[in-house]
Amino acid sequence: MFALNHIHLKSTDPKKAAAWYVNMLGAKVVQEGATNVGLDLAGVRVNIGSPQAGQNLPRGSADQHLGLEHFGLHTDDLEGLLARLQSQGLEILEPLRTVGSGLKIVFVRAPDDVRIELMQLPPS
Repeated sequence: MFALNHIHLKSTDPKKAAAWYVNMLGAKVVQEGATNVGLDLAGVRVNIGSPQAGQNLPRGSADQHLGLEHFGLHTDDLEGLLARLQSQGLEILEPLRTVGSGLKIVFVRAPDDVRIELMQLPPS
């Protein structure tokens, strides 16, 4: 049996990236070091660290791609959340749409080209 332990993101500016997750998505800073920040995002630990010394990492991609393509967060009021986030400059990658089951989804860009799916589950 497994449980999700954490998500680890790389950033050229971990503190700036972490501030985005705090301001836009309500994450809470739980640990802060010289080159990394630990967040609690909806009960999931998200670690944001800078590249190691001498490491030259390729840029990420918020486009659809193989490998880890995105992570998803759900809310009870997607339209309200989206309006608030767009007023703060959130970039929409794929517009809000409703899929067959009544699930509402939208894809957005986070710092360092991280792709996030925001969703609202259909009523039960």
